[in-house]
Amino acid sequence: MLKKNEAVNDGLVNGVMGTIVSIAEFLEGSLPNVIFINFDNERVGKNAKIQKTINGKRCVGLEPSIEDIPFKNGTRKQFPLQLAWACTVHKVQGLTVSQAVVDLNKCFTYGQAYVALSRVTTKEGLHILPIDDKKLGQKIYCDPDIIKGIKSMKHYLTENVEASSEETLVTIVYHNIQGLRAHKNDLVANSDCKDADYVCLTETWLESSSDHVYLPNYDFYHQPRSALYTPTNSVFKNLQAMGHGGVGVYVKTDSEYENCNFTVENLECMTFRIPTMNVLVATIYRTQKYQIGIFLKTFISFVNKLTELSNNIIVLGDFNQDILKGERSILDYMTSKGFQQLVEEATTEGGTLIDHVYVKGCSKVEVKGIPTYYSYHDAVSVMLKDSR
Repeated sequence: MLKKNEAVNDGLVNGVMGTIVSIAEFLEGSLPNVIFINFDNERVGKNAKIQKTINGKRCVGLEPSIEDIPFKNGTRKQFPLQLAWACTVHKVQGLTVSQAVVDLNKCFTYGQAYVALSRVTTKEGLHILPIDDKKLGQKIYCDPDIIKGIKSMKHYLTENVEASSEETLVTIVYHNIQGLRAHKNDLVANSDCKDADYVCLTETWLESSSDHVYLPNYDFYHQPRSALYTPTNSVFKNLQAMGHGGVGVYVKTDSEYENCNFTVENLECMTFRIPTMNVLVATIYRTQKYQIGIFLKTFISFVNKLTELSNNIIVLGDFNQDILKGERSILDYMTSKGFQQLVEEATTEGGTLIDHVYVKGCSKVEVKGIPTYYSYHDAVSVMLKDSR
């Protein structure tokens, strides 16, 4: 075993192991000039200045290491090598070998067994000395803090649940994407999103109506922030000039979609109808810079138009009002109009519930949160069920 870092970038580091193949120019009473070593890891010493093929094996030439000893006014000259028929688990951390014989009987703390067992590249190369099966649980275990940490983490894969007797007719996923171009691949990889009939997005951050971000098997409809505000006063002028924002809808190619042609000025919104169900779906985004009193006046006008067109309505989006903290002006208004808000748990990393789903007239609707790793917001799945 090499006991000193000789050339870190070339793998000649403390702990690497090999076999001494030749000792060159060795005279009794003096150190040899070079010791040739065939290292277990073939990548070690590839750039060494002294190399030689001996008996078909590439060997690295190691010269004596020289160190000054100031307090003795002398010099130490030696080869930093040590016999190593075996070594501790601590010493082999970071090593990769093709074969290893592992003795787990003397493991005394968490993580040791993992380090020992994970050194080899194949299971065929791993040889474990006999150990009492009853002792395995005392030898192979992890840090208790890791177990606590894993239990506290969100589950990003959909868990298997009992199949519902009610058929899902339509699935709508809503998500504040915080940059569609940047997170398109994340959206594609999200199984909950790619199986949805409709994917409604806010904060797309696209700058014009002609911007198109292709998603396989979906049609895309979008409105940027700049197209949705009319600068009739300084408030709306400032909102129009702000960056980011924007709303969009992905519609699966075999799903029904009817664009609603009515618009309400100064509201970041897109509305469509699912014809056979006569359900209106509206996606809303309210930036925190949009004063709530002014927003409500516009929003009330919008909701009145929705209720004139259909009795079955879903309004979803990021309203930037945290229901968990008692911010209820939007919720109270929607409740007074016969809507029910279905999201019950926090939808952001900050523990706030600012992404709402308001439903009216749809008899059977289920909502669930979808954790995401790429946005401050979780997504929300809205499933319209047939209970017949």
